[in-house]
Amino acid sequence: MLGLAGPALADAACTRPEAPAPVDGTTATMEQLLAAKAAVTTFITASDAYQTCVLDDLEARKKAAKAARAKLDPAVAKAADAGVSENQVDKERVGQAFNTAAKAYKAAHPS
Repeated sequence: MLGLAGPALADAACTRPEAPAPVDGTTATMEQLLAAKAAVTTFITASDAYQTCVLDDLEARKKAAKAARAKLDPAVAKAADAGVSENQVDKERVGQAFNTAAKAYKAAHPS
């Protein structure tokens, strides 16, 4: 039952993406803003894949525990939920930071 025991194992196969650095819209060039947008999009896509991976892994562990007639350590589910929740907060923070930068860029570079 070792594979079902440890909470650290809940997302062992899933790699949480690193959030991109924010860009300062008041000083950024259009190229920097576009690069930041691409980095944010890549991060959000990778975050979605990470969250799916964690949830799929948790579901597989639940099924394995049921098949083995064992109980899944509640800490495994708690760790998975925490990983998904923390990553969701990162996604929202990164998206908001980019939107703020884009607005600042538009204000600093009126057409």
